[in-house]
Amino acid sequence: MATQARSNADSSSRSTAWRPRWTAARRVRQAAGMRRALGSLLCLLVVASGGIAAAEPGAKPASPIGVKTVIVVRHAEAEATQPGGDPALTADGRARALELARVLGDSPLRSVYTTHYQRNRLTAEPLPRHAGEKPTVIDDVPSLLRALRAEPWGATALVVGHSNTVPELLRGLTGQALPDGEPIIFDRMWIVTLARDGTASLLRLHYGAPVGVSK
Repeated sequence: MATQARSNADSSSRSTAWRPRWTAARRVRQAAGMRRALGSLLCLLVVASGGIAAAEPGAKPASPIGVKTVIVVRHAEAEATQPGGDPALTADGRARALELARVLGDSPLRSVYTTHYQRNRLTAEPLPRHAGEKPTVIDDVPSLLRALRAEPWGATALVVGHSNTVPELLRGLTGQALPDGEPIIFDRMWIVTLARDGTASLLRLHYGAPVGVSK
């Protein structure tokens, strides 16, 4: 019994003597692991903070926007009148003007160009005024082209033209004439994208009630 008691006591003392050394080693390993984790976290924070700084409003963009957009439509349906008259819009024309405002409601229009005729001005009238500015009135196509080329890069402009000015305007913007016989009717919309390298693309769309093409 005495021998067994001494054996148990020796075993207990050895266990007690070893435990502090095992605990200390474990703590060293844990501390080293925490230091590594903290270092990784700091690296992530540095990278993240750099990304946030670059995305903050007011930060200088990597490169300026390289296109400008010109949306071209013919004025909406107008009352019949003598050549050279200044008719107002019909009920269909007023409905189309409202539809144009709906279609372009979310577009950040910087400028709107019309002629002095009321059918053009009334077509543009329902458009939302994002900047509170009134449409710019320009009657001749060469002056209109100069104004559009002077628009800043990244801008979007709308032109409300006539059946005899839309083809000339599109040719001046794109450098190419419209195909012979392309109808310049009330439901058509032409979207011209101008790039810094001088190239231009043309997209044709329809809006509002469809208009039949007479043959």
